Amino acid sequence: MNRTEIEEGTAWARHALRKREPTAAERKPTQAERIASWSARNREAEATATQSRSAVEQTRRDLNTPGATFTVGAERYAADGSRWQRVA
Repeated sequence: MNRTEIEEGTAWARHALRKREPTAAERKPTQAERIASWSARNREAEATATQSRSAVEQTRRDLNTPGATFTVGAERYAADGSRWQRVA
């Protein structure tokens, strides 16, 4: 295979899948750029996330009550306040 065949195959696949032609050379971000953007998103999310006291208190109550909400299919709060469904 040479570059011409690869480009022809790419053009055929783009036509078959109804994808539009790229307008400019698409540059992929480097690993350092991907990590930096990921880190920035996480910092923003952590800055805005607040843990509700009621979720923590509910979790403490559930931990102290044997079999309260730890059945399969039951939902419970995680330490960060998000809800999880028990699957096993």
